[in-house]
Amino acid sequence: MYSFTPCTVHRFLLLLLSYLLLGFGSLQAAPVAASIAGERGLAFRLSLDGQPVSRGARPQVYLDQLRLGYHWADFFIPAGRGRGYNYRTQIFLPDGFETNFVLVARPGFPPALRTVSTVPLAPPVVSYPTPGHPAPGYPAYPSPGYPAYPAYQTPVYQLAPAEVDNLLQAIQRRPFDDARMAIMRDALRDSFIESEDARRLIKSLSFDENRIETAKFLYSRVADRHNFYQVYDALVFASSIREVQEYVQSVR
Repeated sequence: MYSFTPCTVHRFLLLLLSYLLLGFGSLQAAPVAASIAGERGLAFRLSLDGQPVSRGARPQVYLDQLRLGYHWADFFIPAGRGRGYNYRTQIFLPDGFETNFVLVARPGFPPALRTVSTVPLAPPVVSYPTPGHPAPGYPAYPSPGYPAYPAYQTPVYQLAPAEVDNLLQAIQRRPFDDARMAIMRDALRDSFIESEDARRLIKSLSFDENRIETAKFLYSRVADRHNFYQVYDALVFASSIREVQEYVQSVR
């Protein structure tokens, strides 16, 4: 027979409680990951929350086992001859998702880190073939807020604010909506823009039916789909807004 003193029982209960709390925390904690790619092969060094995470400059960094929530990201972008640029920004990482960023540094503009997709780390199970889904081996995205390209690919190109301004000026030089819409489609065939820029482009059109058609086209070209509600400000009638909303719901 074993006998336990009150002190031994107390220690055993504390130890058991600690293990239970650790186990509960591991069940509650969802995976968090992020990838950061330099636009057009741009190389950079990265520190996250003050801790270096890359040795030397590289064009892409993948991070996993991260803490969810806000983090400080510090970049050093080499410029040759030992010189370079420092850029600091705050990023948010939701639990259960991989957030993909692109680092943009173009002549004449300050560096910028842009969110291009947020994808679940545990993708939904899809039976193939299913109408509207990609071929086997590709994830069953897009979902709300995710651009329409595979999660593991870097987006082709995202227009900078100055480039959107140039596009808007080119559109406004055309007198008719048909020509304006043709320029938009050509310029955004392989590119992404922000929701606010989409609103500006749509508002340049004269007729609401053309604005509706363009809003539907631009939905798949918007990088920050969680802000797509800004586009509705460019539509004149409530019925037009409802039509675009119904379209968005149908393709999510």
